[in-house]
Amino acid sequence: MDLTGGPPIGTPFPVVAQRPLLLQCLDIMDETRVIALVGAGGKTSLMYALASEMVFFGDWVVTTTTTKIRPLEKGQSSLLILTTEDPELKDLQSCLHQYGHVTVGRSLLSEGKVEGISEETVNLCLKWASRVVIEADGANGRSIKAPETWEPVIPSFADLVIPVISLDCIGRSATDRWVFRLQRFLEVTGMQVNENITPEAVGRLVAHAQGAMKNVPGTAKVVPFLNKEDLLEAPWTTQSVADAILAHGGGRIERVVAGQLKEGIRATAYER
Repeated sequence: MDLTGGPPIGTPFPVVAQRPLLLQCLDIMDETRVIALVGAGGKTSLMYALASEMVFFGDWVVTTTTTKIRPLEKGQSSLLILTTEDPELKDLQSCLHQYGHVTVGRSLLSEGKVEGISEETVNLCLKWASRVVIEADGANGRSIKAPETWEPVIPSFADLVIPVISLDCIGRSATDRWVFRLQRFLEVTGMQVNENITPEAVGRLVAHAQGAMKNVPGTAKVVPFLNKEDLLEAPWTTQSVADAILAHGGGRIERVVAGQLKEGIRATAYER
């Protein structure tokens, strides 16, 4: 499915000062080939921003999902390949050569969403793609979430897992308006319904084995991304959330990145 007609590939998200801002902040190295995004509050935007930056610096990139994602918009990806039409991905090499970045899915669902691919298909993508960026769970547009029993769907060979949280949840009530999988979120964080979400609660969620660390392969690096920093009223909030995550991370999380993905990309790394 050709999705050209929007901005040329590599331009939907500006690369600041011609340097790999997200790649650098998220500590994405040459050997980081499979990246899984989990959580809530900007996974799709981050996936396409990463792809744009990667292509800018010469990678061939596949974006995909192991669950399902919203219909693609112009400027996000130039081409959608469905494995129901091309099971062996015979066209992937030529399409990556032409576009640099394509999206792969299994099929189009009745609501227009793209159905996710299997771990085996992710492996097949690696035959030609430099990197595969995967949206590995859903959040229904909320700012923060805890996973249910069947999610996230992270490939066992993922090199990097990026839990995403939107900072606009801080100080908000723990309700369905802000939280996806609210009951699971309350169980994992120890919070009560309607209690205000704090940096400490986010730290507990991210580090918890049934929270953002759920199904993360033992060999994968974990770097949380705190999105929508531009919406914060209190400038100290980002540091407080980053500190809480690093304090609860138990040595597994050594870096947290915060920034924004709309109106120009900004990102800052916080380390132990």
